[in-house]
Amino acid sequence: MTAHPNLNVTYTVIDTASGEPLGRHLTVAEAAATILTDDGHEFEIRASDTGHDLWCRQQVTNKGWTRTVVFSLSDDRAEAEAEIFGKVIKSRWPLHPAAISDDDYDKMHNL
Repeated sequence: MTAHPNLNVTYTVIDTASGEPLGRHLTVAEAAATILTDDGHEFEIRASDTGHDLWCRQQVTNKGWTRTVVFSLSDDRAEAEAEIFGKVIKSRWPLHPAAISDDDYDKMHNL
């Protein structure tokens, strides 16, 4: 089962500490990248024997790359990225921003 979000939906990424938007009207890939690169973090999607895995590191702390629990069993790079990015925006990552649909954000703020 893949976690492909609706491609017609755009997202707002919110700083969970301040509640302020970090980006609006973002694609799934843009929203995931905003979440994954917050606070000096970097990410890579790497091919593996079983598909593709999401790897992260925080460069400012000079830590090495760590494989996360987010992965795709797809051998196709584009399909794997779409699945992984979909999982990232649907998850809540501790100490990272969160993504919600622009429609939900607008409703919350009466826009």
